[in-house]
Formats: sequence, C-alpha cells, structure tokens
Amino acid sequence: MNAIALPFYRRPLACNYRPLIMAVTAVTLFGVFWLLSRYPQLFDKARHVGQILPSMAFSSAVIPVSANDPAWRQIFASAVNWLNSMKIGMTFGVFLGALLHTVLRYYPLKIGNNLYLNSLQGALVGFPAGVCANCSVPTACGITRGHGRVEVALGFLFSSPNFNPVVMMMTFTALPLSMGLTKYAILLLVMLVAVPAMISWLERNKPLAILTTGHEGEAFSLPVADPDCAETFWSVLNELSADYAKNVWTLAKSTIPLMVLASVASAALLTLVPWQELLSQVTPLRLALVSLISVFMPVPIALDVMFAAQLHQQGIADGYVMLFAMTLGAFSIVPAVYLWREVSKPLAAMLFALFLAIGWGTGMVF
Repeated sequence: MNAIALPFYRRPLACNYRPLIMAVTAVTLFGVFWLLSRYPQLFDKARHVGQILPSMAFSSAVIPVSANDPAWRQIFASAVNWLNSMKIGMTFGVFLGALLHTVLRYYPLKIGNNLYLNSLQGALVGFPAGVCANCSVPTACGITRGHGRVEVALGFLFSSPNFNPVVMMMTFTALPLSMGLTKYAILLLVMLVAVPAMISWLERNKPLAILTTGHEGEAFSLPVADPDCAETFWSVLNELSADYAKNVWTLAKSTIPLMVLASVASAALLTLVPWQELLSQVTPLRLALVSLISVFMPVPIALDVMFAAQLHQQGIADGYVMLFAMTLGAFSIVPAVYLWREVSKPLAAMLFALFLAIGWGTGMVF
C-alpha cells in the first residue's frame, strides 16, 4: 500500500531548514519570556493585588520617589522606574515583532477578507502572550510591516494585555463582578465589532496605506527559493539571522525613542496632576479629564487592575474605579502613535476618542 502523499513531510530535512529554524526560535523566545519572566511576574502581581502601589504606572521602584522631592527628581525617578518596569516586555515585543516580520517575508499570512474573523484570529494568538498594550506595539508593527492585516495586529494588541488568563482572574477576584463583566463585555465589542467596523469604513474606497518594508515581490511561500534543496544549514541560518537582525534593529530604533518620550510624559503626569484633589469628587468634567489622562497613560500589564483595586479599597468613588479598570491598560499613547504613524491617522484618533468616551461613560454609570 502506497503512503499518503504529504509533500511537506516527504521533503528532505534540507528543504525544511527555514521553518525549523523559525519554529525553534519562536519556541525559545516564548519559553524564555513566559517561564522566566512574564508568568512568574503576573502571579506575583496577583498575590499583591490590593497592596499600595508606588505609582499608577509601575509596581516596583528602582529609584525611590517621595512627595517631598523636587518635581524634576520625581519626574526623573518615575521615568526611570517606568522604563525599568517595561524593559523585559518591550524587549520581548521587539524580538517577537521582528520574528513575525521575518516569518511573513518567507511565508505570507494567508487570511480571508472577513475583518471580524481576522480580528478574532489576532485575539486568539494574543491572549496567552502576556504583553501590555505598549509592548504589543512592536509585535503589531511586525505584523503590519510584514504585509499582515491591521485588524489582526489590533486583535493581538487588545487581547494580549486584557484577556490574559491571569489578568482576567485578577480582575474578577479584585473588583466587583459587575465591573469585571462590564469591562470584558465592552472590550469584546471594541475588539471584535468596533475595530473591524472602523477599518471597513475607512477602507470603503481603498485599502489603508499601511507602512511596510521591502517590496511585495520579496515575499515568497513554500517551496523555498532553491527547488533542489541544495542550500546548507549554515547558509540558511546566516540568511535568516541577517534578516532577523535587520528587523530587530528596524523596530528597536523606532521603539526606543518612543518609549523614552512616553516615560517622561507619563512621569510628568504622575508628578504634576493633583490626583487626590482630582479624585475627591465625581463630576462629568472631572471624569472627562481623568479619562483623557487614563487613556493616555502607558502602564505595564495588570497595573490597571492593581490600581483600580487599590482605589476600591481606599473608598474612592466607583465611577473612578471603573474608569481606571476600563481604560488604564487597554490603550495608551504608545499604540496611538503607532497607528498614527504607520497605519491610519483617522483610525488612531477614532480609537483614542472611543476609549476616552468609554472611560467617561462607564465612570458616569458606576
């Protein structure tokens, strides 16, 4: 009896060097990040939910900050502490984004025209990743620069920090059930309905002019360029390493300045905004201002839950608790800048305005 024809598996090992190298790289990257950093860190955050945070924007401080320090020192220390809290997640985001960019050059993403299913697929990939909305930006860049669809990138970006299993567990254990259910119902609507609808409306006349690198003709799929599979392992490894290193540098050189600017901006807001006075009374105008700041603020993963839980325990009005739980970690200025610069200025403005309205509306209701 003849064997069933399976072309990929029947090809000799030399024909599969590229996918094997990429797969090993991906497994190594995720294994190191998940096992040595992200999930131990998330479980540690879960154990400390409800305890006093040093700041809204970071859960640990390498430079102590005191309210008695001069404003310039508070801003400097807060910026350094924020960068320190982001360094691992952002490094992973850059390396993962570069890997996706590299993979998509050789194996273009085969995806349909249904924007809603595309967003769902991106979300399913994103929920176990465990990176914040800010650190998801290099990964989203890797998808769109590799000629992937923007709704897939945004599905990943919204799912990774919000629908991570540990973060969801923290949300439902630290906050009232009504807040948790409201938050995730709204986020599902944003991710699976609002985002595809916005993109569909923006593309009603022509596709979005998304920033990519290289030319469409550079992308190719199986079989590999050499049909005789005569390339050696080392030649393929050198080629992939060169592509990967170039993509890492391309992402890093645009990400690092953005993160430094974001750290200073967030530190200035933390220092200069009179938070106790601002949160002392609930009014529509104050809710709008707090929502604007919350949507702007770039914070590490799970800090939205931890900060909202702290406010809840301190007896702050439920409207502010819900506002921060809803908006603080879901979006920020960092993904807004990415969308503005590389995807669509109207889409960036629409999403920022949407989360601003969601924060204000949920604050008013609660």
